[in-house]
Amino acid sequence: MEGLFLIILAFILIIAEAHVPSFGILGIIGIAALLAGGNVIVEQGGIFGIPIGWDVFIGLAVALALPLFIASYVVAKNLKKKPVSGVEGMIGHDAKIVDWDGKSGRVHIQGELWAAHSEFDHDFAAGDIVTVSGVHDMSLRIHLKS
Repeated sequence: MEGLFLIILAFILIIAEAHVPSFGILGIIGIAALLAGGNVIVEQGGIFGIPIGWDVFIGLAVALALPLFIASYVVAKNLKKKPVSGVEGMIGHDAKIVDWDGKSGRVHIQGELWAAHSEFDHDFAAGDIVTVSGVHDMSLRIHLKS
């Protein structure tokens, strides 16, 4: 009966993994609980008089682990990517000066007008191309295009 409780715990942990941001830890513990419960059931000769072998538990563990590892791989791969939308996605892109006065002005980027500022005084003219190096309080930080 202890083996059955471990298997039920395993399925609860694996279902919780899909709903809780545990970065795979609940899934790994769930698979370990499944294998531990399987070991108990195999050692007892089965459950409720039905003989169950290791092949059932190994198959279940692989069937549950495969989607877990594939999802973990996809998430890890996407975490390394640079943002492509939102304010963070503009960093490193070129912008066109619309108007400029010393250290601040407006730029045109991705079809929108944005307030912009620079650390140093520049004599930008309308139409000059600059590069966005950061964002602070919905204002783009720019520098000369390299």
